[in-house]
Amino acid sequence: MRIDTSALAPHRQARHWQSVISDVYVPLEFRPHTTGSFAAELEVHRVDDLEVSTLRADPHAVVRAPDRDAATIFVMLPRSGVLHVEQDGRTALLRPGDLASYDASRACLIESHEPFDLTVLKVPAERFRTAGFAAPPSWSTAVRIGAESPVGSLTAPFVLRLAELGRMHDHVGVRASTIALLAAALGSAGEDPGDARAVLRARATAVLRDRLGDPSLDPARIAAALHVSLRTLQVAFAEVGASPARELLAARLDRAADLLADPAGRTVTEVAHAVGFGDPSQFSRSFKARHGASPRDWRDALRESATAPARTHM
Repeated sequence: MRIDTSALAPHRQARHWQSVISDVYVPLEFRPHTTGSFAAELEVHRVDDLEVSTLRADPHAVVRAPDRDAATIFVMLPRSGVLHVEQDGRTALLRPGDLASYDASRACLIESHEPFDLTVLKVPAERFRTAGFAAPPSWSTAVRIGAESPVGSLTAPFVLRLAELGRMHDHVGVRASTIALLAAALGSAGEDPGDARAVLRARATAVLRDRLGDPSLDPARIAAALHVSLRTLQVAFAEVGASPARELLAARLDRAADLLADPAGRTVTEVAHAVGFGDPSQFSRSFKARHGASPRDWRDALRESATAPARTHM
């Protein structure tokens, strides 16, 4: 099957593409990034009972609502452009040669901000079990498998080759080989989510402590420095009843308390700027809320304690 929106009037192209991708893949909400015409092509082939497709399209996003009955795994490999895949609080940024998967039974967002060329492999989840393999773990989706990794360097060319095999007729043994390779690749992707989130929290804490003096530092910039979405970072901290914003504020104020104890004697305004506050008044209010005293009173109390004569006990 081959679809090309160029054969349609411009005002019909986007709506037709919505219908096509929902029929070929699973029901999806389509969000074009442009108005007017929408250029897209889709070619679909079957390899045994697997389905492999190649598509080229203008920038757009698709959103998948959760559907527990849709037990299908999709493996995506961009050949040009950059693709964002989000599922379960994880985000994979895919460039040509990378691959990632998503599970159609759970909510998912797939988006590109530029024209892209993509190969998609559609696999019923049941095929893993009937072939004697465990279904890919839930935390393996929306995880980038890089072209530079050993498993990626094997799997990506194989998936691309499947698109070529789809145009042929000799598919003997292909399904079994495909399932075995995907089971190994997806089974090794990602980590147990609890462990992964703990590592992410530790990395985020290291970033924020290293950059406390940067007044522009915020949770979004911390997430960007770690190459994850803001939502992924927030979920990691929420697991322990925290948030990246609260952790950043607490770290700034604790560093300020240490600086105020320094005998070198910076002014309160200098300390505020040193920990990323542009407004000394806001700094004073936040400091008192955390430490129970204003910065000036905190510093004076420390100095009095340091200079008070030691008491002699009889």
